Amino acid sequence: MKTPLYKQAFSHSWRLAWKHHALWPLGLFAAVLGQMGIVDFLTQSWFTARGYRPGEGWSLLLSLLKSDLQSGVVSGGVFAWIVLLGITLFGVWLLFLFVSVVSQGALVDIVARSTKKKQLPDVGPSWHVGVSHAGRVFFVHVCKKVILALAGIAVAVSAYPLLLGTAGSPVVFLLVFLAASFVGIVVSFLAVYTIGYIVVEEYRFGEAVVAAWRLFVEHWLVSLEVGLFLFGINIFVAFLVVVALFVSLVPAFFSYLFALLFTSGSIFAFGIAISATLFLILFFLIASVFSVFVISTWTYLFMQMHKTGLRSHILHWLR
Repeated sequence: MKTPLYKQAFSHSWRLAWKHHALWPLGLFAAVLGQMGIVDFLTQSWFTARGYRPGEGWSLLLSLLKSDLQSGVVSGGVFAWIVLLGITLFGVWLLFLFVSVVSQGALVDIVARSTKKKQLPDVGPSWHVGVSHAGRVFFVHVCKKVILALAGIAVAVSAYPLLLGTAGSPVVFLLVFLAASFVGIVVSFLAVYTIGYIVVEEYRFGEAVVAAWRLFVEHWLVSLEVGLFLFGINIFVAFLVVVALFVSLVPAFFSYLFALLFTSGSIFAFGIAISATLFLILFFLIASVFSVFVISTWTYLFMQMHKTGLRSHILHWLR
């Protein structure tokens, strides 16, 4: 196995993410699917610890709609318009989801080709590669989300008796939590490598999963190292979003002062609109660049693991 190539991977990924603006729209759409690696699992674990249950929002919305129908607040005609609006939004969501899946596949193909040829290929052919693999890539995400949801439900179920003060065993909760954490982390890495084998190596779904498992077993420590490093960068990116929020509030602040000076609410409303627009632009920019960076990093390292293998930084230092 080769010595760690993390520096090369991060440098290559940053150049792609920052210099090639044509990749930013792909990164923005791909970000909708969630981040590659363990961040999705860690985020869901945090929500589970806060008492969130998967699907809770939808169940609450349906119960509210049912109660409004029974009480007569929502008439039959209004309900029909709600259903039509729901169908339209669902169609838009499906289209948006398709573009997101294709964008992720296209980015994986672009990074793989740039790693092989040392130059950025055209986005068009890679987009068609993403389209041709969209079904399998989407199925990977569905399997990942389902397994992570089941793991979260298992943790929540084991925690509720303890939170409610009824019969419950802390030992059982600890075992369930550790098992769910292990499954969640492994599945998160398997999803990354499975998508790599599907897009880059043209594997079928079953073959890709088997190959991804073998690759993870050989590089589990490398996977954890990269995942934790990217998690650390996530914290820095979250800080950048907070900074972007404060920067975007500057027009609203000055418009508030001018609104007081001229006693005009329109000036303040205009400042709020500018601030909201500025924040959305900054947020989308950060999300796009970071999404391209993360996908590029994992794809670059996948190519190296698959071809020559990588030795862990920790093991490299211990030698």
